[in-house]
Order: sequence, then C-alpha cells, then structure tokens
Amino acid sequence: MASQRFPFYQPIIETATGRIAGYEALARTTEPGGKIVSAGDSFTDQLVPILERIEWDRSIRRQTMEQLHLLPPNTFISINISPEWIQHLDTLDALPTLEMVEEAGVDPARVIIEITESEGDLHLLEQLVNRYRELGMQVALDDFGNGYSQLDRIAVLKPDYVKLNIQHLREGADAGRGVSLVQQLSMIASRLGCKVMCKGVETEDDFFLALSCQAVCTQGFLFSPAQQNMLDPESTVEKASELLNYYRDMATELVARNHWRAEKAKGELLGLREVLRTTPSDEELIQFVPSEHFLRFYICDLSGNQVSPNFENSDRGWIINEAPKGSNWSWRPYFFELLGASDLHSRVVFSAPYQDIHSGKQAQTAVMFIDEQRILLADMLDTQKANETLSGFSAMPASWVPGLET
Repeated sequence: MASQRFPFYQPIIETATGRIAGYEALARTTEPGGKIVSAGDSFTDQLVPILERIEWDRSIRRQTMEQLHLLPPNTFISINISPEWIQHLDTLDALPTLEMVEEAGVDPARVIIEITESEGDLHLLEQLVNRYRELGMQVALDDFGNGYSQLDRIAVLKPDYVKLNIQHLREGADAGRGVSLVQQLSMIASRLGCKVMCKGVETEDDFFLALSCQAVCTQGFLFSPAQQNMLDPESTVEKASELLNYYRDMATELVARNHWRAEKAKGELLGLREVLRTTPSDEELIQFVPSEHFLRFYICDLSGNQVSPNFENSDRGWIINEAPKGSNWSWRPYFFELLGASDLHSRVVFSAPYQDIHSGKQAQTAVMFIDEQRILLADMLDTQKANETLSGFSAMPASWVPGLET
C-alpha cells in the first residue's frame, strides 16, 4: 500500500523576498475515480497497525529524497516526522531519515525536520532532534498552539521555526479574538528565539495577518496548493510584492489616522486635566460633561497608589466607584514608561489596545501628569475601525503625541 502514497510539494514563500524559500513534502493518494487527495489522515488512523503507518510515512520520505536532485538552488525541503514513530525505533544511532539523506547525497543543511504535534516521550524526542542537528539539519515545530500546550517542547527542543496554522487557530473564535490569538502565539515564539512560519494562508487577509505576526515565511493556497513538481522559486515574487505594497499602504494609512487620533486624545486629556487642577472635590467633578471616548478615569500619586475613586462614564454622566481606591498600579508598563521619560511632565503614554473586562469594548489607557503630586490615568475607547488584522498598529505610542504644556 506504500506505493499508493506519494509526495506533492507545497511552496513556502519567504516574506522578505517573495521568492520560494523551500517546499514542504505532503503525502497524497489517488481516489478510485482518479482524483488526487491528501493522504494525511491515514497516518493517524488508529484502525491501521502502527508499523504499517510507519512504513507509509517512510515511503513518502524515501520518495522525497529520491527527487531532491530536482530541488532548486538555494531552497530547502521540509519533511514531517511524528513523535509517535520514535517509540518504535530500535536505536537512535541509525535513523531512517538520516540514512535517506546520506544516500540521496543531499546537503543536510537544506533539510528541515517538522515535528508534528503528537503526544510522545519528550526526552527521546530531544535526543532525536540533537541527532538531526549534529548533521546540520534545522527543526520546526508544526501546528504551534493547536491542541495541548507546546511551551515545554519549545523550551527543550529549541526549534529553529514554529509553524502557526492560521485557519485552525481562528476556528471557533470571533474575528478579533482569533486574530489576537495568532498574533500572541507568534510573539511568544519570537521571544523564545524561534522564527515564525504561517501556514493555511488562503486569502489576502490571511497573508496580511501573517505579516502582522512578523512571519518570515508563509505557505498556503493563496500562492499555490501542493504540486507534483517544485515550482520555479521566482514564480511567486510578483504576487508577493503586490501584496506587500498593499499591506504597506494600509498600514501607513492607519498610522496616519493614529496621528490624528492621538491629537484628538491629547485635546480631550488636556481639557480633563485643567478641570482636575481647578476642581477641589469629587462632587464637583460629577458636573463635568465627559467625552464619549472616556470609559473611566482615576488619579494616582507618584508611587502608583490610587488616591481617587474611579469616575465611570455612563449615559447618566459620571458614576463614582470607590472600590478601586487604594490599589497600586505602578506595575503597569505604561505607568513606569511615563515616569522613566526624560520629558515626563509633557508626555502622554498610551497602553497597547486591550479588551476592557468591564465593558467588553476595545480600549487603551492614557497616562499623564496632572501636577507635581498626581498622575491621571484614563481608560479611553479605541475607536479604530481598521481591519482586525492591523490591530497591532492601533496603539498610539507616546512619541506620536507632541509635548504638552506644563
């Protein structure tokens, strides 16, 4: 049955150049009617004996290696290996994949081993990865974030790449949360020293999301399905360039709008600050007509201790909430970013966008000095209506806000 399964090759596109950097070997089979379909599910079919599935898998790798003389220059091949297989190896000294690479005469540095997500002995997997690396191969962790947590695997295996499946990660989540999930996973991977690849890129929006994740490579139907032959590495450059230009224009326009938003926020905050400087009591503050952009505001001392109640905006005006009074907020990044600024008395610092836990609305926190003893913190609605994919650009860093009059 091994001969009924054969490799097709899906291009992996390099973000920086738009060219094909490599190809993932994917298993295919032919249906009775002649249609070629994915054979991926057969490798996890528990009704088939494990040793038979292992032989199918090795057959795909063996056929791939036999065709690597066709691999275009300056590209790599990526092959999948399940941790389930290593439980059935007689020894780690003689590994089938390494033997295939040696027999094919392929430079091991042009081979990426993709570890698919599956339960397995992490200690054995670490030894396996070390053997691959000894020959110069790179390692990728596939489907990062799907299923159970893989943070322990990243810590132990130290993969060169992690692959995020955009389609799977967005399933079951609303648009905003799905985008945030993908972006946060990419941030985790990057901070742990891994390069990010995004697969499942089927639409232009998927590609833009991959760019917002700082993905070094993308892979999916937007550029090409898996093919019987390896495409010319230059065949994707024009399309990738057009998409990159469009993304740049969208992001530039959004940044320009954020300049305008920052100026508008500055005016609102200055107006509130003047009221706070001249109003002696909380009761008189209730008479202040709030901007619709304010969710709430409160006052802290220079140590971060909240010295006022929360002033909550509502359709009935300000509502005073005494419960948070006495809390300390100095540990929030935006607080010590303000205190650490060289021009802290003429500076507004904005937090990154977040979902307000009380209202469920998208918000940002603005922080600025009121006077020598007090700091204003205001939670403001993030009214940015741009594509969720570009949500990472909706923050308004302090550097975009001109110096304030003290």
